[in-house]
Amino acid sequence: NSSMMRRLDDYILDVAQSECSITPEVFNIYKKFVSMKQEAPEGMKNELFSVMKNYIKEKSSNGEFLDALFMSRFLVVKSKLSAGSYYEMGEILANLGQLDLPLEFIKLYEKFETNKPLRILSLANFYNLHMKDYKSAIKYYEQYLKVDETKAVVYTIVASLYAKVYGEISLKDQIHYFERAYRLKPKDRLVLHGLAFGYEKLGDKVKANRYYQELLKCDATPTDYYNYGAFLINCGEFELGHRYFARRFETGDKNLIYPLDIQKKWDCKTDISDKILLVHFEQGFGDTFMYCRFVPMMRGIAKKIIFVVQDEVFELIKDSKIMTGIKLLSNKEDLSAVKYDFSMALLDVPLVLGIRSENIPSQKYLKVSSTKVKQYAKEYIKPTKNIKVGIAYQGDKAANYNGRDIDFTRFNRIFALKGFDFYSLSKEVEDSEHVISLGDTFEDFTDTACAIKNMDIVISTDNVILNLAGALGVKSYGLFNKHPNFRWYKLSGDNVGWYESVKAIQVEENNCWSSVFSELINILSEYKK
Repeated sequence: NSSMMRRLDDYILDVAQSECSITPEVFNIYKKFVSMKQEAPEGMKNELFSVMKNYIKEKSSNGEFLDALFMSRFLVVKSKLSAGSYYEMGEILANLGQLDLPLEFIKLYEKFETNKPLRILSLANFYNLHMKDYKSAIKYYEQYLKVDETKAVVYTIVASLYAKVYGEISLKDQIHYFERAYRLKPKDRLVLHGLAFGYEKLGDKVKANRYYQELLKCDATPTDYYNYGAFLINCGEFELGHRYFARRFETGDKNLIYPLDIQKKWDCKTDISDKILLVHFEQGFGDTFMYCRFVPMMRGIAKKIIFVVQDEVFELIKDSKIMTGIKLLSNKEDLSAVKYDFSMALLDVPLVLGIRSENIPSQKYLKVSSTKVKQYAKEYIKPTKNIKVGIAYQGDKAANYNGRDIDFTRFNRIFALKGFDFYSLSKEVEDSEHVISLGDTFEDFTDTACAIKNMDIVISTDNVILNLAGALGVKSYGLFNKHPNFRWYKLSGDNVGWYESVKAIQVEENNCWSSVFSELINILSEYKK
C-alpha cells in the first residue's frame, strides 16, 4: 500500500545518506531500468525481473543488504511480486536492523503464501533467525509440527529455543522435543547431547548416563569425554570419571590449558619410580585446597615430587606440614630453572591414586599456628561471648558457574538473630551495620585461615572459603544452588564427602534461596542453645 511504500522510501533515503550508501553499480542499474514502462513486452519484462531477482539474491548472500533492498524496491513498483518475494523483502529489511517494515512484508507473505506447511515453517524461521523473537518462533514451529512430524531438525530447534527462552524451568519441554527428534535421528550428536544434559539437570542420572554413552559412540570429541567424566565424578564414580576427565586439555577450552610444557606431560601410566615428577596446580585457589590433600599420597610414585602452588597459598600449605618429603614451590619462582622429568596437573592426581568417593581423606589436613590465630583475633575479632559466624557469599566472578553466588541482602534474615557476631570473609567490603568485613585484612590465605579459625561457624557458597574452611576442619554450612559444580557429588547427609566438617544445604528449585535461609535460621537458633 502507499503508506508502506512511503515508509520504505523514507527508510531507503535515510540509510542511503548514511555511511552505508548504495553502490554506484546498483544505482546505475536502477537508473537504467526505472523508466521502463508497464506496456513493455511481457517476455522482456519477465526476463529482466528474473535477472533482477537473481542479482538481489546474490547481493543478499554477500551481505550487501542495502543494494539488495534498493533493487527490490524496483521489483515492488514494476512487477507482480510472489509470496516468496515479500518474504525476501522482510529478510533484507530485518538484516538491515529494521524492526517494523519487515513485519509488514511478512504479513503480505503470510497473506499470499498458499502452501500451509511452507508458510508456517517460513514464519517460524523468520522470527527465529531474523527477528530474534524466540517466543513467536516457538509458537510457529509448534504449529508446524502439528502438520509435519517428520523433521528431526525442527524438534531440535524447538528444544533449543525452550532452553534459550525459558531456561531450566522448561527442562521437561526441552527433553520432550529432544526425545521426538531422537526417534527420527537416534545418532544425531546435538540431540544426544541435549538429552544427556537435560536428564542430568533433571536428576535422572540413569537416563543421562545412557545418552552420554550413546554420544560417545557417535564421533566423540574430547569435550564429550570431558563432560562425561565430570558427570561420572558428580555421580561419585571417581575412578572412571577421572579417566575421562583427563581429556580436558584436549578440548581447546581456554580455561582448560595444560599449565606446563605439554611435551613433558606424564601419561599417568608409565613407571616413573626413578624419575622426578612435577605436580602443578590448575584452575582456582579452591581447587588447590580441595586437591592438595592427595599430593602427599603420591610419595613412592616417583623418585622425587615437586608441587607448585599459587604464591597466595604457598605459606599456608608449607606451614601445615602435610608436604613432608615433597618439594613445595611457589609459582612466583623461576620454574624454567627447575629440573624434572615429567609433569602432571593437580586434578589428575586422584586418577593416579585410584581414589574412590568412599576413600577420600575428609578430615582436616591444613593447619595454621595457634599463635597467629590468637594474634589475628586480638587485632580484628570483637572480644564478645557471642557466637562468631563467618559468611562468604560469592567467589571469583570469572568462574561464577550455575549461579553459585547469593545476593548479600538475602543474609539480612539471619542478621536479625541475637547472640551472634557476623563477619564477612569475602574480599568485597559490604555496607552493613550488621557485619564486620574482614576482607581487607587478607594479604594471603594464611590471614584468611586465621579469620576462619576464629569462627564458630562458617556459612559459604561454593567458593574458596568453603574449601578452606573444610580443609581446616571448621564447622561449616555450604549453600548450593540446584546444579552445583560437578565435584560436589554428595549434598545430603552429615557432610559433603570431601570435608567431614562441611554440611550442604541445597535449594529445591534453581535460585530459590528462601527455604535455605529458613533452614539456616533453625540451625543457628539450635546452635545458640
